[in-house]
Amino acid sequence: MTRKKNYGWKVPILHLNDPDYCEFGCPICTNARKGNRLAKSIQSIEMALTFGGCPWGRARERKYGVKPNELLSSRKSS
Repeated sequence: MTRKKNYGWKVPILHLNDPDYCEFGCPICTNARKGNRLAKSIQSIEMALTFGGCPWGRARERKYGVKPNELLSSRKSS
């Protein structure tokens, strides 16, 4: 696994194929995967409207093989 990048509030608009933003920096996706109900509902609406999530979520699916609302298999066992 790659090291966690510190994104803060910076959204990588010019790098839409950055799967690590979805994994470590996105305030909606990271909180939804942690179990936040509000973030989960926002994420489910987003995934329905955009047919699979934002560009960073789709890049995460291509790289890791899991949807933006699913945990990585290495993190499920932890």
